[in-house]
Amino acid sequence: MPQTRLPVSRTSATPYWRRNLRLILLLLVVWGTLTFVPSYFARSLSFDFIGWPFAFWMAAYGAPLAYLIIIAVYARVMNRADERAEETGEQS
Repeated sequence: MPQTRLPVSRTSATPYWRRNLRLILLLLVVWGTLTFVPSYFARSLSFDFIGWPFAFWMAAYGAPLAYLIIIAVYARVMNRADERAEETGEQS
């Protein structure tokens, strides 16, 4: 395996990756909550909304939009973190 010429400081990469993992864990909890909580309470959401059950609208439109928002939040936060890490030389 080829050796890198740049010295890799384990302490400088740790805060960057620790923040990354915390963000991933937080967004994974949000994803799980948005996936399983509405499906658990779907029977109590049994009123009609534009001719279809409200649970259908939550599954068909609400969940995919929420997933796209999660992706956008992750991309935006990580782009800012990458810029900050490049400025300070933190990321390895």
